[in-house]
Amino acid sequence: MFVNLGGDESSKPTYFEVVAADRLVPSLKAAVIYALSVFSQRQPWVHRLLNYDDEVFALLTLALDGHSLFSTDSTFSDSLYGLKRKPLRPGASDRLSRRQRWLMLACQVLLPYLRAKTEKVYRHYAATSPGSGVLGLALRYSAAQGSVAEADDGGNSGVGQEDGSWSRRLQRAFVASYPWIHAGIEGTTFAYHLAYLLGASPAHQPVLHALGVTMARTSAKDLMDVEKAKQARRQALLTSLLSGAATAAPASGSGTGGPAGRRAAALLARARGGLVRCVLGARWLLEDHARSALILAVFGFKALEWWYTAAEDTLAKGKVLPLPPPPPPPRPLPPPLGVGLPADPSDCPICRKRTTNPATLATSGYVFCYPCAFAHVLAHGRCPVSGLGAGLDHVRKLYEAA
Repeated sequence: MFVNLGGDESSKPTYFEVVAADRLVPSLKAAVIYALSVFSQRQPWVHRLLNYDDEVFALLTLALDGHSLFSTDSTFSDSLYGLKRKPLRPGASDRLSRRQRWLMLACQVLLPYLRAKTEKVYRHYAATSPGSGVLGLALRYSAAQGSVAEADDGGNSGVGQEDGSWSRRLQRAFVASYPWIHAGIEGTTFAYHLAYLLGASPAHQPVLHALGVTMARTSAKDLMDVEKAKQARRQALLTSLLSGAATAAPASGSGTGGPAGRRAAALLARARGGLVRCVLGARWLLEDHARSALILAVFGFKALEWWYTAAEDTLAKGKVLPLPPPPPPPRPLPPPLGVGLPADPSDCPICRKRTTNPATLATSGYVFCYPCAFAHVLAHGRCPVSGLGAGLDHVRKLYEAA
């Protein structure tokens, strides 16, 4: 197991443990789809599997959960969190019965598959149903045109119209009822989660409650029992296959007499035994490390995705040129009653000479020679450029920084 959130084997699993185990499977599905999309770029035949991503993941879930349920009484995600499933009312044994394992496996595989397919069908029908955006308006218009054309035709298409109307009615009924069904399922699941969190329910899912199953922690004794049963099962299988290969060798060499025939039969039996050991060893190695290899592959693909995304961003930033500076704003037009502005901004608008002893008018902000501004304001009482009213106290001298 990779994750264990704490607690001893006799305590009840926490809400966060069971919810984390439940949410591992959807994230694993996204990672598997991403892995297939990466492989499809090099192997075109893999791209066909993306059209059947729900079926591919259902088969993967069947293999992983089936092997885990029948060996450790836990699903693939449960085993990663150190959890197992046991009967609500244990009898002579606290392990699941064979019927419960098969029902649990069917629920683990079929329910997510049917839910994903139903969600896709609902999205398709909801997007193409009348009244849903531009496509809905187009469909309503085409339906109206079709009704006019059907009215002009004869009565030979009555059966087709009836079938079409029934299919449209079923489609509208499905689109209208699915959100309520989905809300009911989610509400029931939320109620079970809340009851499990408060200690009012032994199961955190309605499916587990219906099957009479609850969650428990995997103890060290459980792990030892599983390992002993696995080793005993493998030893029995290896013994039976080796004995079969040993009995088949004399039968194949019975027609050949002499020491040479017996020596050849012994070599053949030894070769068959070695082949059986190699095949079974490869199979058991795959069974023991398939789960860890799958998790490491998922993390590896996500790490590669992050690596290539960061590299592409770095290369893209190096190729982007800086933006040019924005053009300056247009020069404002002077008021028609003013003296106007000179062509050179460093000239005084009044005397049209280089500005000396600069001063500005606080009411307009234009810069003049101090004697020119003082004399004009004293004589006219306004700004010579903008015409705004100004007094002598509005004439402010400007000083250049040293």
